[in-house]
Formats: sequence, C-alpha cells, structure tokens
Amino acid sequence: MRLFAKARESWENKCHRCGLCCHEKVIVGDSVVYDLDSYCPHYDPKTHQCKIYLQRLEIEQRCRRVTRFTAMFASYLPETCGYVQDARKKHIRFAPRRKIHFARSSLPSGDEDSLSIQF
Repeated sequence: MRLFAKARESWENKCHRCGLCCHEKVIVGDSVVYDLDSYCPHYDPKTHQCKIYLQRLEIEQRCRRVTRFTAMFASYLPETCGYVQDARKKHIRFAPRRKIHFARSSLPSGDEDSLSIQF
C-alpha cells in the first residue's frame, strides 16, 4: 500500500499547478480555446491554483484526475502541462498538438451589448 501511495505522490508532483485544467475549454479544429473568465468555483484566479487541490476529486464533481491515459490522449492539455511533458519524454503522448488560445467571456466595462473574445 505504501508503494502505491508513493507512486501516486510522484505522479501528482508532475503537475505544475497552472490551473488551465480548471478553466472551461473547447476544441476548435487544431486549437484549444480556454475561457479565462469561466472556471471552477474552487479555482483561485490570483494564485492560479485550486483552493481544494488535495480534496478536489471528492468535493468537485466536474474535476477529473489526470491519469497516464489522460496524459497520453487528452488533446486539451497544453504542452506546458507537467503530465504531458512526462508523456512526451517517455514517447507515449499520442494526442495531436493543438494551438492554445485564450478568450475572455466577460463584457468590457461600459459596453454591455458586445462580447469580448481575445486571442
């Protein structure tokens, strides 16, 4: 049991805690668009980290553990992700490389009739 816990801790330590997986995202063609204004309620936009990281899987239904399988195939994970970097280093990353774009869904102040999308 101790060996399993050590392996899980080693895997979790690969995470850079960038918080991009906490944001809403959509794949469009060969790109992933991250909505910087739409994120999990437990995400702290000031620190870019999860406020409940150790308990996230028990508390937040939408949160999913990034496994080796996910790191191999999930094309929404950016190349800067520690899990993706580990998979690339071991030559087991099979997901296509995608361009990363960031969008803002909030309305610009004073302009309630338009939607701000920034790439």
